[in-house]
Amino acid sequence: MSELFNGRWRIDAARSLVWDDATKEHVPDLVGDEIITLRVDRGVQDYEVLYGDSPVIRMGYTSRYDDPTWVPYLVRSIENTAERTDEEAVAEFKARIHAAQGERERHFVVGKPYGLVRTVYVDERSHYRVSKDPNTNRAQSVMLRRMAEDGDLYVSTVMDLDGVPFRIRTFVRDR
Repeated sequence: MSELFNGRWRIDAARSLVWDDATKEHVPDLVGDEIITLRVDRGVQDYEVLYGDSPVIRMGYTSRYDDPTWVPYLVRSIENTAERTDEEAVAEFKARIHAAQGERERHFVVGKPYGLVRTVYVDERSHYRVSKDPNTNRAQSVMLRRMAEDGDLYVSTVMDLDGVPFRIRTFVRDR
């Protein structure tokens, strides 16, 4: 299996979009910053994300490609809350990134799973992450990561249960 995704990746916010249910269109993604570290070794993907900039939500999982086991995508810490409580900072962040909308509402609680995930290997430049709600065991989303031919950029497209691509994020290799 390819280790093409190994390394540290940073969001290119200028090329990233999020779906706005109110306007029924994609709008600029106001996540702030997002840094992803991926390590793939012998078919096992170790993933950690520093999600946002105020707050920074540290989450991650380790998953073997094509394994039918659901693994927890854990919220590891909430950092840089800028003199607000974690709850206040997270509520503002969720509103800003459109993660407080109906079935797409996400919960960021330290030590608890954000979701349960499985990863699917397609080819060296493509893989999927399927997720379900850890509380209800109901489907949550499907994400495709697709690497550019030069290996220095990938696009992550997350679709909701109705097939709406609600997050389209571009990541560049952080050297």
